[in-house]
Parts: sequence; C-alpha cells; structure tokens
Amino acid sequence: MSIASTYEWLEQASSVRELPSFLLPYFKGASKADAAAIVSHLQIHGLFRSWTDGERTMKQLKENGVFQHVRREEQLLCKRWNGPDVPIFILPVDERNRKIRVEFGSKSGLAFSDKLFLFLSADLPRSSISAIMTHEYNHVCRLENMPKEEKKMTLLDTIILEGLAEYAVFERLGEAETAAWTSYYSEKQLRHFQDRFVKPHFDLRRHDGRLFSNILFGKGHYPDMLGYAVGYSIVKKYLSARKLKVADVLAFPSEDFIKLSL
Repeated sequence: MSIASTYEWLEQASSVRELPSFLLPYFKGASKADAAAIVSHLQIHGLFRSWTDGERTMKQLKENGVFQHVRREEQLLCKRWNGPDVPIFILPVDERNRKIRVEFGSKSGLAFSDKLFLFLSADLPRSSISAIMTHEYNHVCRLENMPKEEKKMTLLDTIILEGLAEYAVFERLGEAETAAWTSYYSEKQLRHFQDRFVKPHFDLRRHDGRLFSNILFGKGHYPDMLGYAVGYSIVKKYLSARKLKVADVLAFPSEDFIKLSL
C-alpha cells in the first residue's frame, strides 16, 4: 500500500475545485467531466469544504505525524487480514458537519475495492485514527473477498459490510473506540427494528432510490443510524455465538450472518 502525499496537493492547489486533477488518475475511466461529481461524492462522506479550514488542518496532520501513523497501521492491518495493496488518501474532514462530529467523532472515511480515503481532524488521538483506519481498511478487504460484485450489493450486504467493519474496531481496539451509534439502542430495540424496518428490504439496492440510504443512515422517520446499528448487532451476535474472528468471515456470504436471527 502507498500513502499518497496529499499534503502536496493542498500546497499546489488553491481551491477544492482543483483537487480532481490529482484524484482523477485513481478513478478508472473517469474524465474531467466527472470531476465535480467525484468531489461532491467525497464531500458527502466527509471531505472538507472550506479551503481555509482544509489548509490549516492538513498542515497540522502532517506536523503531528499522522501520515507515519497511518502507514504503520496499514502494515499491521494488511498482515492481520492478508489484505490488498491499495492507495490511501489522507485529507481534512469537514469539521463543520455536525453529524460527522457527533456520530463519527470528527473523522470519516470512504473505501473502494481499489483505494481508501480517510477524512480526519487535526486533534484526533492516535487511537481514533487507528479506529477509522481499521473500519475503512476492513471494507477494502471485505469488498475484495465478497462473492458478489460491488455494484450488485444489496441493503443486507451493506449493513453487514458496515457491521463487520465496526466489529473489527471492537475486536482490535475495544468498545471504547467503537462509534457512538453502536450503543444507541438495546438488543430488544434492534431486534424490533430489524424485523420491522430492515428485513423487508434486505434485497433493496442503492440505485433503487432514497429508501436505501434512509434505512441505512436512519433518515426521515427511521431511527438514527438504523442500518449501521442493526448490521453491527447482527455481526456481533453471529461472531460471538460461533466464536469466530473477523479474519475468519471476510469471504462469508451476507446471508450466513442472519441465520441466527431469522
């Protein structure tokens, strides 16, 4: 894996609109016409919006040794899960986004099968950086091992993907480093939510409309972070009951995880 020198991007650019010139080579088949859509997609997932904030944060990330820490983390995780070699992009997080501050602890990320983005604030403790790196790199490993193409992933596949990644944080770093949403609801509530809101839509796909993201993130009348919380509960119960580790199940079909709860 390689840690991209993203701090050089911000030294050479003068606005967020110039970032695609650095990003496009990493998006296979993308052209300049796709630039705005790529940046918008990254910002939805936590990429900074204020250039002034971004420049300040990036300078601090570099000075604080974050790039070196992430490099050590990727070496450990690659060995832990026999994971693939993918480029990693460290960029400032949108610290003005309240949901990212509250739900995700001023950090976020976005994983693809062939690359990984970490969106970080400057004052994160090392343990928090390890947590988001663990979560996102687990996505990369799961996507590589899944017996299904990413574009064909269903809601069930996605909540298991998220649940497994956060359980990887729990397994490696303990409950203190898991996301706030892992403790929003009781097991009784989660079982009710799964049966009422999630199970009827297990086969839903992302391109089917807003219902997918509404359930996944808990938008509208759905409980906050619904899909994430239910996915984590399913994975935790499955691995605990079978005394398995995350490394053991990276290639398991999503349907296997719900055998205990159907």
